[in-house]
Amino acid sequence: MRSIWVRRAVDLLLALAISVGIASAGDKTMSYEEALVYSAAPEVGYLVPDSEAEKMAIERFSQFIAHMQATNIGDNARQVYAEDAYFNDTIKELTGNEAIGAYLAESLEATDQVKVEVVDVARSGIDYYYRWVMDIKFRNLNGGGWARSEGMSHIRFNAEGRVVLHRDYWDAAGGLFAYMPVIGSVIKWIKGRI
Repeated sequence: MRSIWVRRAVDLLLALAISVGIASAGDKTMSYEEALVYSAAPEVGYLVPDSEAEKMAIERFSQFIAHMQATNIGDNARQVYAEDAYFNDTIKELTGNEAIGAYLAESLEATDQVKVEVVDVARSGIDYYYRWVMDIKFRNLNGGGWARSEGMSHIRFNAEGRVVLHRDYWDAAGGLFAYMPVIGSVIKWIKGRI
């Protein structure tokens, strides 16, 4: 009986997310699987391990996420991401540095302040993994208080050191949705039933 109610609650959450535009398949132009293949293609290139270019690319992306502000995120995204970059933050899946910059700017407009600390960066072949902690002060959520989210970003750079693949792994339910009216209550109810 409990699993039926949990499934219904999850279906309700997904329906709400889609209806308010939080999750939209219409913006999708490349899947993660397609992006993995594309970003590994020889013509995209890659950074030479332990090179100065690699160090600069790692630092540039670290600084980009650590200093996100609505006023300059669009311009910064065009500098950090390749023109045809793939992006997925578990809420939105996009292709192209213009779309990424616009989405991040719109997202940041809903906040008063965002602080991101890059805790660790690891490399495996052409893949880079950034472990981070994000503190967000939403304008209209959580009574204006701070919300914390921890996660990891899977990144691939092209030969010029620009991001061609960015996939985030984080707890969207605890880091964002839990602070939304109605949805937050439903999430707490589901967690109490599992």
